[in-house]
Amino acid sequence: MSQQLPSITLKTSTAQMALSLLESGNYHQALQVFRQVPDGDRTLDDWVNQAVCLLHLDQPEAALQICNQTLDLSATHPQAWLFKGVALYRLGQYDEAYACYAQAATADQQPAQPLQRPWTRGWQVLKTATKRFS
Repeated sequence: MSQQLPSITLKTSTAQMALSLLESGNYHQALQVFRQVPDGDRTLDDWVNQAVCLLHLDQPEAALQICNQTLDLSATHPQAWLFKGVALYRLGQYDEAYACYAQAATADQQPAQPLQRPWTRGWQVLKTATKRFS
């Protein structure tokens, strides 16, 4: 048990560092830190946070791929649907994007968790960016 504690602590601190970088707008650095977390240790939110970084770095194809992988693991993850919609919108697939937004609105709603804190800020930033492309 004591051998597992450092691994869990490292994963948690790495994910927290990446989340902090994301929240402060350091998307490239946040993406690099998220990628340091082993695949088996990443949460669904960690995967979606990577997609958010990629969207901010103007890489919607890569963000779409991550959102699709997340939805393969959990078809009711609201943020994965939301950011899949943003990626599709950026790729000019507007009808598909709006369908994803609708899916996000009706996805299984879980109680707010601390890791979901950046969604409000991220949603506002992406909504503003999306309006510029309209």
